[in-house]
Amino acid sequence: MLKKSKYTLLYVEDEDFIRRIAISYLRPYFAEIYEASDGVEALEIYKSNKIDMIMTDIEMPNMDGLALCKEIRANDKKTPIIITTAYTSTEYLLEAVSLNLIKYLVKPMEEEPLFEAIKLCFKQIETQNPNIIHISKEYRFDTFNHTLLQGDKVITLTESQYKFLDILIKNQGRIVSYSEIENFVWFDKVMSSDALRSLVRDVRKLIGKEKIENISKCGYRIHLYG
Repeated sequence: MLKKSKYTLLYVEDEDFIRRIAISYLRPYFAEIYEASDGVEALEIYKSNKIDMIMTDIEMPNMDGLALCKEIRANDKKTPIIITTAYTSTEYLLEAVSLNLIKYLVKPMEEEPLFEAIKLCFKQIETQNPNIIHISKEYRFDTFNHTLLQGDKVITLTESQYKFLDILIKNQGRIVSYSEIENFVWFDKVMSSDALRSLVRDVRKLIGKEKIENISKCGYRIHLYG
C-alpha cells in the first residue's frame, strides 16, 4: 500500500484530461504536485522549485520527455524520473536506461506497476536523503522529528526554525533565495526583513554563526559537516 509522502512531484503531460485525472489520482501520495504541459514549461518549474521526483510523458510538443530528461541529467544525476508513453519502443527504452531513469511505464498505466515505480522512487530519495543530517561534529538535524540534536540533548525547534533549516539542508550546495525562503517558511504570509533577520539570528545561535552564510541581495547557504 502506498502511503502519503513528504515529497514533491513534477508531473508532465501534454494532454489536459490525462494530466488532470493522473494528478487527482496521485495527489494523496505527495506533499505537493507541480504540473506542466511540455518539457519547456517543466524545465522552468524544475529550476524554480524543489522537485523530489519527476513523472513525464515522452511525446510532447516544444520539448519531449527524453529531451527534458537529458537537460535535467546534465547537472542532476539523482532526482528519480519515471517515463510514461503510449508506445513501446526499444529505442525509447534504451535511451531511458542510458538516462538512469527509474521506470519506463506504458500508458494506460496500471495501478500495480505505477505504485511499484513510485515506491522505488521514494526508496531512492530516502537513501539519498537520510533523516539524520550532520550539521557539525556537535549538532545533528532530525528531519523526521523536526528536532536538533546536540549529543544526547534534544533541542525542540519552532516551526519557522525547522522549516528554515529544512529548506537550506535540502538545497545544500546552492544559495536559497529570499523568495524561496518566504514561500516555504512564511507560506501565505508576507516575510519582513526584520522577521528573516531574527529567524537567522536565532538559528545561528543554535548551530553556530559560521554554518549559515548570507549572500548579499541573494539569499542564504548552509555549510554542513564533512
